Amino acid sequence: MQDFRTGPKFITLTALLTSALALSACGGGPLAFQGTSAFAVVGTPPALPPPPPPPPKVEEPPPPPARVEVRDNKIEFKEKIQFENNKSVILPQSFSLLDDIVKVIKDNEHIKKIAIEGHASAEGDAKRNLTLSDERAKSVMKYCVDHGIDAKRLTAKGFGITKPIADNATEEGREKNRRVEFNIVEQDVTKKKVEIDPKTGKEKVIGETKTTLKEKEPEPAPAADPAAAKKAAAEKAAADKKAAAEKAAADKKAAADKAAADKKAAADKAAADKKAAADKAAADKKAAEEKAAADKKAAEEKKAKPSAKP
Repeated sequence: MQDFRTGPKFITLTALLTSALALSACGGGPLAFQGTSAFAVVGTPPALPPPPPPPPKVEEPPPPPARVEVRDNKIEFKEKIQFENNKSVILPQSFSLLDDIVKVIKDNEHIKKIAIEGHASAEGDAKRNLTLSDERAKSVMKYCVDHGIDAKRLTAKGFGITKPIADNATEEGREKNRRVEFNIVEQDVTKKKVEIDPKTGKEKVIGETKTTLKEKEPEPAPAADPAAAKKAAAEKAAADKKAAAEKAAADKKAAADKAAADKKAAADKAAADKKAAADKAAADKKAAEEKAAADKKAAEEKKAKPSAKP
């Protein structure tokens, strides 16, 4: 007898059942097969998993502020161009700042001419300050030219102490006054004429006008006035003399106060030592007297006591 599970009818039923399950999973309804082996597959296919959530939106941080910017008639930067002390030699830590300034000048071809100005604080000799500020301005200009800026676009002048931007009476103010500036004295400005397009409602450029704006270049700083320099030197000498006298008087008073304090301390110590010595002498005398009295009493008691004889 043939096993039903191995017969062709069982194989056919198995195939039909597999197909029915596949069709049911695809969303079909109940399936029925006609014949002696008819059967139905009924069921609802499982729901598909929900799609994954979208990745979170990463907000990019705002860009850092520009190190060097073009503002109206200036090239502005907050850092300072550093030089060797009392020299026009640019320090290496300022090279990257100057490189950024050079790039800004190259990127803004509408800038036709820039006046590089050197300024100093009101310390030392006015004539030397004027010379040093001029040398530093020219040193900066040379760096720019050496790095690709057309020399015709640049001028360099020193103004010494004639254009302070802060109070020279404080170190903070003097530090602000020691500076190099880039002032734009000639640039092309394009003005656009626009109108509203009636069809789109948007602005439409109908014409452009290019104008070259020129600023008056500042006059060079006047040479140091000998009379003014002499007066300033005299005033400085008088102030230094007064300060020295005040310091000497203060030092003298401090020395006198210290001497008086030392003298008083010595007197107090001597008095304390004298009192301590007197107190010790009195205590020693009293102790000696008490010992003598005790010895005398003991001797008398011994003398008065009868001797024990056999």
